[in-house]
Amino acid sequence: MIRLPSRIALIVACAAHWSAAAITAAEVCAEVPAYERLRKTGTPLQPSEAGALLYSELSCAACHEPASASVSAPAKSLRWKAGPDLSAAGDRLRATWLRQYLMDPATVKPGTTMPDLLSGMNASQRAGMVEDLTHYLMGLRPKQRRNVKPVVGSSKTGKAVFESVGCVACHSTTLPSNLGEKYAPGELAKFLMNPLAVRPSGRMPDQRLGKKDAAHLAAYLAPTPLPAEPPFEQDAEQAQRGRKAYHSLGCVSCHGKPAEDRPVPPLANLHQGCLAPAGTQTTGVPQYALSEEQREALRTSITASRTASAEQDPKSAIRHLLLQRNCIACHTRDGQGGPTPEVAAHFHSTKDDLGDLGRLPPPLDGVGRKFQRTALESVLRGRDLVRTYMRVKMPDFGEDLSKYLPDLLAKADAQAEETPYALPKVKNPDLTGRAEWGRELVGTGGYACIVCHDINGQPSLGIGAYDLAQMPKRLRPEWMRDFLLNPAGFATGTRMPPFWPQGKPMNPALAGGTAERQIDSIRRYLLEVDESLPPPGMADRATLLLTPELKPLVFRTFLKGTGTHAIAVGFPGGISAAFDALQVRWSMAWRGKFLDADGTWNQRYVKMEQPLGDSLVRLEETGHLILPGQPAEKAVFRGYHLTPEGVPVFEYTLGPLQIEDRLEPRPSGGLVRRLEVRGPTPPVPVQFRASPPTGVELKSGSDSLEINPVTLTFHDGKATFTEEITW
Repeated sequence: MIRLPSRIALIVACAAHWSAAAITAAEVCAEVPAYERLRKTGTPLQPSEAGALLYSELSCAACHEPASASVSAPAKSLRWKAGPDLSAAGDRLRATWLRQYLMDPATVKPGTTMPDLLSGMNASQRAGMVEDLTHYLMGLRPKQRRNVKPVVGSSKTGKAVFESVGCVACHSTTLPSNLGEKYAPGELAKFLMNPLAVRPSGRMPDQRLGKKDAAHLAAYLAPTPLPAEPPFEQDAEQAQRGRKAYHSLGCVSCHGKPAEDRPVPPLANLHQGCLAPAGTQTTGVPQYALSEEQREALRTSITASRTASAEQDPKSAIRHLLLQRNCIACHTRDGQGGPTPEVAAHFHSTKDDLGDLGRLPPPLDGVGRKFQRTALESVLRGRDLVRTYMRVKMPDFGEDLSKYLPDLLAKADAQAEETPYALPKVKNPDLTGRAEWGRELVGTGGYACIVCHDINGQPSLGIGAYDLAQMPKRLRPEWMRDFLLNPAGFATGTRMPPFWPQGKPMNPALAGGTAERQIDSIRRYLLEVDESLPPPGMADRATLLLTPELKPLVFRTFLKGTGTHAIAVGFPGGISAAFDALQVRWSMAWRGKFLDADGTWNQRYVKMEQPLGDSLVRLEETGHLILPGQPAEKAVFRGYHLTPEGVPVFEYTLGPLQIEDRLEPRPSGGLVRRLEVRGPTPPVPVQFRASPPTGVELKSGSDSLEINPVTLTFHDGKATFTEEITW
């Protein structure tokens, strides 16, 4: 058994030093991450909202009942941040660190939300209480213990793990300190493998690390671990006193099941107790290192909650949960959040051709309307993920959040005007599709979805975007339908083109001829894909030379000279052009053969295709619209639709203007470009400016473009402009 007189003397000396520095320590405010995130959102700080987050993250509700019984509140584990589970503290922690932390939490861990529970005690009392608590806590060990030899990790590899799996999103500015002094050998890696077992409130999610990665990460976080301490010899009498103190001081309220007969302190006087000014708290009251701003925010929130409506605002609750769990470090919602450039630089993808869509976490706007409830639960547990090409994985936030947050999201994102999806039993010939039609539609003879998307585990013909077979299992049918009708109308950042512009199919000859039947056919096929043949073109990958015959061919691809957002248009007669949907402009034109789709459809990774013809000219300088005297605006691509002759009409906006832009072959050679511009009434000034490329003649109607720029004339809110391009 450890002999204590010399240890007690040392602790008394430390306690005396702490008492002398108490006022200085109290000036260091507790760092509440959710509170600090709220301050950085760019919106004015509302004391009531800020106080609600402090009330949650300082675990006030662990001791205090809600101020008003009429206030609806989420489950207790979500309402406040429970302390770590200490049932295995004797295995996990070092006794030396534990003594120091109990003596002065704020000095050992600056910014900690752990209050000083021994405030008001003299040095001797404080030292004795610390020693009793240490003997009690170091005796808390699992009944069944396994001696597993720890895996030796590499700090260099651990740094790569830290940056790649997502730790850098929350810990981008400062790393946890003194971890090597806190954890016994091998225990930090064990914690990193299953943090929710120790911290069930989920502020530290589970990154699902294996033993090796956890060991590497532990080596990076604690590069100079201390040797193992001698086995702790517990004094039974001190441990018994420590157990009583653990309950009497209120430790059990945050770290365990509270005693039912424990008195609940009232919230009557908001200027006393925990909220008393620094240095004025009475003995036996936890002393939090709070700023006066934080105290006032707590007072405001508690006062407001007493008169609050019993109906909880789901949007406010979601905002609090996203701040608590720091979801906004990776995701955006309502225009807030997202990784900083420094953090985003560490987010990578196995498919570089997907760009930011393949490496950055998706926005959370509208996800309550988008996902089925079971899918949201799985996502919050880090399961059944479809963006397998992202190196940063969605972590597991625990069971409580996954059971509660989906309902809040569904309420907040619901749309009252949403049209219900037609039920299968409703036999409406205009709505009901067929699986065999859906197979045709997603294949190369239809809308060629397989060019970008995997299906049922089979690789796509191109970039390998997420598996479409997962969509009906994850997405609400109403959202899936509305998204397919207007992809650009959803905050997903998608490259998905509109195959049903203005609610009409681009190819009415397929699958019953209506948008509703075609979309229902695709959904039915994907639901039955396990029992169906692969789509046409996925099984047969022959070289395909695209040759426009009766109507123009429209083909999305990666095109050299245009980029990764190219939409190529081949016209019968041997003239072709390409539109750049990223820069929103025509990029090139050529004569002769159109394109070979082999690289897009038959190869695992899409290469840059090249026009097969000759006489290629650049079209970037053949003209664009400007708004003179107004701030520079960037055009935003909105998709395209087909004329009855199959000519694509590209749609985009420029500030307040809605523009339709198309090219067609001229009977005498070259191309004719037609612009139709709609704007507000009275119209804003609009000009067309061109700078003819070498070897290209531009005409407006029958006149050469000698006046440059040309001012457009509006009639009834619409202006038209025709340009002839000859080379």
